[in-house]
Amino acid sequence: MVSSTTTRRAVAIAALLACAGAGAAPRAEEVEAPPPVVAPPAPPPPGQVAILPVEKSADLMAHWAQRREYLRERDQRRAEDEEQRVRHLKDELALENLFGIAAALVRESHATLAAGSPALARKACKLAAELAPALPAAHTCLAHATLAEDAFAVSSAVASTAAAVRAALADPGISRAMAANAGGLALVGLLGTALAFVLLLFLRYAQLYVHDVHHLFPAGARRWQTNLLAAALILSPLLLQAGFVPLLFTLLFAVALYASAAEVALGCVVLVLLAALPFASERLARVAAFGGPAADVWMLERGEGTPRELRRLQERLRADKPEMAVAFALAHKAKREGELAQAEQLYRKALDAGRGASYGSLAAAHNNLGNVYLLQGDADRAAAQYQKAMDLQDDLAAPHFNLSRAYALGGVDSLEKVQAEQARALELDRPGIDLFTGGQLAVNRRSNKFLLDVPLDDSMLDPLREAEARVAAPVDDEVRAVLAGPLPPGAATVLPLLAALGFIGLHALRTRVRPSGRCERCGREVCKRCDSDARPSEALCAQCVNVFVRRTGIDPTERIRKEIAVQAYQRRRTIVARAFNLLSGAGHVLLGYPVSGVVFLLLTGLLASSVVFWHGLLRDPVAVRDNVSMLRVGATGACFVLVWAVCLRNLSAKQRAEGA
Repeated sequence: MVSSTTTRRAVAIAALLACAGAGAAPRAEEVEAPPPVVAPPAPPPPGQVAILPVEKSADLMAHWAQRREYLRERDQRRAEDEEQRVRHLKDELALENLFGIAAALVRESHATLAAGSPALARKACKLAAELAPALPAAHTCLAHATLAEDAFAVSSAVASTAAAVRAALADPGISRAMAANAGGLALVGLLGTALAFVLLLFLRYAQLYVHDVHHLFPAGARRWQTNLLAAALILSPLLLQAGFVPLLFTLLFAVALYASAAEVALGCVVLVLLAALPFASERLARVAAFGGPAADVWMLERGEGTPRELRRLQERLRADKPEMAVAFALAHKAKREGELAQAEQLYRKALDAGRGASYGSLAAAHNNLGNVYLLQGDADRAAAQYQKAMDLQDDLAAPHFNLSRAYALGGVDSLEKVQAEQARALELDRPGIDLFTGGQLAVNRRSNKFLLDVPLDDSMLDPLREAEARVAAPVDDEVRAVLAGPLPPGAATVLPLLAALGFIGLHALRTRVRPSGRCERCGREVCKRCDSDARPSEALCAQCVNVFVRRTGIDPTERIRKEIAVQAYQRRRTIVARAFNLLSGAGHVLLGYPVSGVVFLLLTGLLASSVVFWHGLLRDPVAVRDNVSMLRVGATGACFVLVWAVCLRNLSAKQRAEGA
């Protein structure tokens, strides 16, 4: 009986080969010659339709540890044999990536490159990119080693760098980490720029603010008394324990009567940014939330899966309501390793948990469950699952391809059905079928090469992502609590917006209040209340009007003294501006160029935040290298110097234009 069954299956597989040959040609009707005759492969073991894997994912690390031992013993030939076994097992288990081994190879290449062996480093990086094409560090490592070996191999290095970028963007963990890091650095840089701008704006007009506060009191009030009161008004939020944020409001209110229209606009932008901070923080936290079960599922589906990831997912599977993605990923792993009974149980659990899921997710689970049934020798139940998958998603090629394999096991009487299903699969996805079969006519009897699995649909991860995003929701409340201080959390958004309206309103009152100004020549206050000879419209104090405009009845000694004072002020103004310009942009704000000053401050703030958060807010899912990159240190330092030099040159040009 076994012999007849084996013979019947061998004949059926031979018929399937003929169909595969017809489908593999670009256009069957254009090829007159029949496909080449290939001898049927040896039949699978009795009771099996395909050969199940002998080794599991856990054996990968055993082979890799053995390779390491051989390298330590300087036995290169045996080490290469172990590398070949790792390659074979990766292919046998249909694993897309071996992240752990590839990361070890990247670290090995760094050590080899440091030892002065770029050829060996490039070899290790090339193997890492082969074993884990989805690991960006493997491709960047290959680019670095390629240039170290041959400085003129720029095109190869660029190609490897482009592959690293594509891999990073395709990995949700890395792409979200990159987005969260970029957003976090931008947010910190913006906040630092906003704080610096408000402080510099207050320093620019502090003299005028203190002078006008003095006029609020009777003539007998002393300067030191009114100066203390002016400081108390500014620091009142801290004295009243209202928090740090209202201090920004008082600083802006203090300069509202003196600020220009551009400065008022930028101040309002600062307040709006402050009001939007809770929303931006929550959004950033949602982007960064991809790091729990969703990341574990993705890593298991795209790679070998670490013991910690497997343990976390298995514990999550024991919950009352397990997620479809968790059961699907564990089932797919069990099927790849030949544990068919466990795979069947898990796929059924995935289908039970996936009620209401997308049609693509359900079709993938039915197709893969059909593969498990067919590998168990139950072609009828497998065909029923394939049909359900096709009903759910009629443009999915995998169930048609797998159904052709199931029909082929029925004998030569099923030849027409085999041809029809395989033709339909090729029509739907010829590149995918050719990639799976490797363009070979012979049927691969290994279980993971005999039937085509559908990978985890991205929509299956949505419930896990949403659950993780809900965990990030309290970030909004935490930020509001910090900003609002002792006030209700809702004040964190309302108060900055009200402060912006108050800031604009105070600025609009300047025509009625007529605050003091600054003399452009000597820097003294231009105040009609102190001296009626002052000319606010010309920005000249009474002394400068008498000395430089009227020029009559002025003692020559006083004129010389005033000219010396004017020169000292202009020199002091230049020195102070350039000293503050150590923080690029600060000098521009102090001299009254707020827009260009904020641009330089923002560039400096972004660079400074990249230094403070050197490793980013999130790390890569696969730890490869944690030491400092000298290339990045050099690039960051060069950017700092470049921004500072351009800023200083621009500031000097503006000062020369003022003096002309």
